[in-house]
Amino acid sequence: MTSPGGSTEKRFLSSALSAYGSQFGRVLIRTAAELALARLIVPEGWGVFSLARAVTIVAALLRDSGTTYHLVRDRREPWGEVLAWVLSTGALISALLMLWPQPLAFFDPSLPEVMRWFGLWVFLDGVAVVPKVFFERRLAVRQLVAPEILRGALYATVAITLAALGHGVWSLVIGELAAAAFYAAAVWFRARGRIPLGCDPGRLPGLLRKSALLLLIALAAVPIPYVQRFFVAAYDSAGSEAVGFFDKAYEWGLRLQILILPAFLRVVYPALVEYRGDRRRLVDAYRLGTVTILALETLAAYFLFFNAEVVLVNILLGDQWPEAVPLLKILCFLPLVDPFTRLGGEVLKVREEDRLWLLIVLVNMASLLTFGFLLAAPFGAPGMAWANYLLLGNLVMAWRMAKICGPDFWHLLRELLFVYLVPLPAFALVAWAFPDGSWSRFAASVVAGALAAAVLILRFRAPVMGFFFAPAGHADKEASS
Repeated sequence: MTSPGGSTEKRFLSSALSAYGSQFGRVLIRTAAELALARLIVPEGWGVFSLARAVTIVAALLRDSGTTYHLVRDRREPWGEVLAWVLSTGALISALLMLWPQPLAFFDPSLPEVMRWFGLWVFLDGVAVVPKVFFERRLAVRQLVAPEILRGALYATVAITLAALGHGVWSLVIGELAAAAFYAAAVWFRARGRIPLGCDPGRLPGLLRKSALLLLIALAAVPIPYVQRFFVAAYDSAGSEAVGFFDKAYEWGLRLQILILPAFLRVVYPALVEYRGDRRRLVDAYRLGTVTILALETLAAYFLFFNAEVVLVNILLGDQWPEAVPLLKILCFLPLVDPFTRLGGEVLKVREEDRLWLLIVLVNMASLLTFGFLLAAPFGAPGMAWANYLLLGNLVMAWRMAKICGPDFWHLLRELLFVYLVPLPAFALVAWAFPDGSWSRFAASVVAGALAAAVLILRFRAPVMGFFFAPAGHADKEASS
C-alpha cells in the first residue's frame, strides 16, 4: 500500500519516531517541571489539582462526543463539522464548569474555586483538536513535535515561576491554561490552508450517531485512572493529601506507560486503519507493538519495585512524599496485567466492533467501581490501588484478541512469557544481594536492567525490523517468525 508520502510502513515508522520524539521531549520537560513543583507545592495542593484535572478530562470527552475518534476512520473526513461541534460544546461545557462548580465541594471545599478558572481549559483544549487529528490521520505527527515541546516548556516556565512565588495550586492551573492557549494557536498556524473546513450541518446528526458508541467507550475507559482519585478523597481519612500521594504513586508507577502509549496510539490507530483490508499486516502490527510496549514496561516495573524508595523519595520528589512509596510498589506492576487491551481497543475500533469494545470498558469500569468501593472503604488508598488488578473486562479482550489473531495469539503469549521472565533472575539476585532502599541496590538494578534489555533486543530486533524494512512478502515471513 503506497501513497504520495511513501508506503504505510514508512509513514508509520516516520510518524512513530516523530511521536516518540515529541513524547520524550514533552515528558522530559514536564517531568523536570513536576520534580521542581513537587518540592514547591504540598501534596494537598497536588490532590486538589488532580481532582480538577479528572473533571476536565471527562468534560473533554463529552465535548468531543466521540467525533474525533470516528473522524480518523471516516472516509468523508468531515473536518468542518467536527470543528463546529467541538467549539460549540467546548464553550458550553466550560461555561457550565466555571459558573456552577459548587457540587464539586463534596470532594474538597477548595475544588469549586479551582474549577471556576480551570474549566476554561476544556474550551482551549478543544480549539486544537481538529488540526491535531488532521496531522495524526495523515501520519504526519512530525508537524506537531515543535508545538508540543514548546507547550511543555511554556507550562514548566509559568508553573515553576508562580510556584516559587508562593501561588500553590494556582501555579498548575495558570500554567495549564497558558500552555493550552499557546498550543491551539501553534497547531492552527501549522495547519493553515491545509484542512478543508466546509461545514454541512445536515451531516452532523449522522456523524454524532456513528460516534455515539465511541463516546460511550471513551467515557467508560478514559476516566478509569481518574475516577480513583475521587474514591480516595471520599474514603481515605487523609482526604486531598491522600489523593496527592496516590496521584504521584500512580503517575510514577505507570510513568513508562504514560510515556510510551500515547505516542504509539496516535500513530498505530491510523496505521491499522490502512491495514484493515490486510489481516496479516494488522495482526503483525498488533502483536509486535504489544510485545515492544510490554518489554519496556516490564523492565520499568521490576526496577521500580526493587528501588521504590530511592527513586521516588531520594531522587524524584523529596522528603514530603514517603507515604507514596508503598502505593508505588503496588501499582508498578499494573501495566503487566492487561497486555491485550493495550492495543486491542485500536484493533476493535478499526474493525468497527464498537459494541464489544464498549462492553469491555463498561465491565472494567463496573469492576473498578465495585472493587474500588469494597477495598477503598476499609483500606483507603492502598485498597484502591489493589482494585486496579481486578478489571474483569480485560479477560473479554483477551478472548477476542485470541479469536482475531488465531494461531498468532499463542505465539504472542509465548513472547509475553519470555518478556516477563527474562528480567526476573537478575533483579531477584540484586534484591537478595543488596539491602532495600540502598544506593548499591539501585546501581546493581541498573546493570540488571541493561542485561535484560540486551537479551530482549536480541530476541525481538529481527521481527520488528523486518516488519518495517523488509519487502512485503519477506516482512510477513519475518514478523511471523
